[in-house]
Amino acid sequence: MSLNSFLILYYIYKMPSELQAYVVRIFPTVTRKTKDGSDFVSQKVLVEWNRDQEFPSRMVLEQWGDKKIEVVKGLQEWHEYIFSLNFRANEWKDANWNETAFGSISAWKAEEMHDGSTDPLPF
Repeated sequence: MSLNSFLILYYIYKMPSELQAYVVRIFPTVTRKTKDGSDFVSQKVLVEWNRDQEFPSRMVLEQWGDKKIEVVKGLQEWHEYIFSLNFRANEWKDANWNETAFGSISAWKAEEMHDGSTDPLPF
């Protein structure tokens, strides 16, 4: 395992597995071909938390495959959710044996936050 992969895995291990965040943007699905010619579907979701800070935090969730795309179908922009997260890190070598490492974060579950308030109108 390269040092880059080790560092990515270390930081992923230290991250929480749940995140309370707002959905900022839901991007369209993208279909690509795999090496064997089958279709591969992915979709990205931009989320934001720490909204009361001077510089709110943002992250892109990369949803790959039918099961994870199903999670996105229940989301609405500018609604708040608790996301249960999966973290992945991989190494890759190109044809010239140059090594690199990359990571991805996806949500396997999203539960909408409800503040417990009722209809704001008094009548």
